[in-house]
Amino acid sequence: MSTSAGRPEPDSGQPPAAPAGRRGLRDSRLGRIALLVLVLLAAFVATRSCASRDQNISKDEAIQIARDEATFEPCDQTGCVLIRAVNQGIPVRLYWIVGLAEELGPGGKPVRVENFLVDAETGVVTRR
Repeated sequence: MSTSAGRPEPDSGQPPAAPAGRRGLRDSRLGRIALLVLVLLAAFVATRSCASRDQNISKDEAIQIARDEATFEPCDQTGCVLIRAVNQGIPVRLYWIVGLAEELGPGGKPVRVENFLVDAETGVVTRR
């Protein structure tokens, strides 16, 4: 540092300060981005490895199970059977929601509907 006259300050008797070292990897922008990508990759791998992959009951089997439980004979038209896969619970478990209609009324609206929740692992049915 210098005085206002442009002369260096007198020596204080202490050794000169060490030069500033390179910033660590975690302090640099590239290092932070790499760390973020690494954390996201680890989270993705963890979710994939924890998810259950053995789906014992297929979509068609779930429809047949629901048909067997219905109190009527569902029609064979396209809009009479609706099915969706949903994950529920912690840990996540796959269920099939199957909606069956006895017939389609005016405008293609289902008449007399029953809904079933079919556990994709065990095949246990719950009427909704």
